[in-house]
Amino acid sequence: MTVFESYNKTKKELKNSGIADYVFEAKQIIKFVTKMTANEILTNYTKELTKIEEEFLKNITEQRKKHRPLQYIIGEWSFYGLKFKVGEGVLCPRPDTEILVDAAAEKIRENGAKTVLDLCSGSGCIGITLAKRYEDITVDLVEKYDIPFNYTKENIELNEVKNANAVKADIYDFIPEHGYDIIVSNPPYVAADEMELLDEETKNEPDTALYGGETGLDYYVCILNRYIPFVNDGGYIAVEVGFKQGETVAGMFRAAGLKNVEIRKDFSDIQRVVIGTVNKV
Repeated sequence: MTVFESYNKTKKELKNSGIADYVFEAKQIIKFVTKMTANEILTNYTKELTKIEEEFLKNITEQRKKHRPLQYIIGEWSFYGLKFKVGEGVLCPRPDTEILVDAAAEKIRENGAKTVLDLCSGSGCIGITLAKRYEDITVDLVEKYDIPFNYTKENIELNEVKNANAVKADIYDFIPEHGYDIIVSNPPYVAADEMELLDEETKNEPDTALYGGETGLDYYVCILNRYIPFVNDGGYIAVEVGFKQGETVAGMFRAAGLKNVEIRKDFSDIQRVVIGTVNKV
């Protein structure tokens, strides 16, 4: 079976199994199996797969047809051009979360922020990306659970960031030793009645990274109640929010005294990030 034939076969099988983005995923699987770049695949599409590659492809395709997340199958994923190790027990990095990185990066550029706190860090994709882009800042990444905390540490090493520190702590108990210019978080925000409505892929991800309490707002309450005192004057809090939560969380920000509260949309025009300024004067 040639590279081109294997791609078409994989694409068809994924489509028939209800994988929404079957074209993109088929390309990613072929790249992973053949160890070729997209350009190399285009110039080698008539190349025959080895027997080992064919068996490998079959194994991966069968796992994906059962809706195991592709990120887990491959074991790593790209986020903002960086590679992050992922697996069972940690939330998969998603393109929509790049909107949160953009919001924080904008404030770093505009206001010269030097200290960042990433709460519920998971794989570490948010804090590590910021630390990699801005080597003169310091980023602390806080994660409670063992598996994602280990991924945070591993990804700090993988991306060779010297200005990022992994902190194992529950955000409900963590007490920072100093103030921060920016606090970012992609906390669990799925409400109780939405947990059963998640797609099959997301159901394979840890509930601890998804469930945000009865209304999905528990972690936002915690962040606003506990962490505003640890934001330097003129600093920012920026969070990712779930579908239909934008206006509600923005209202919570305003009620907590944050100024210049903004809602930013993702690539699908869905409200995805809320950011506000902490003014203490």
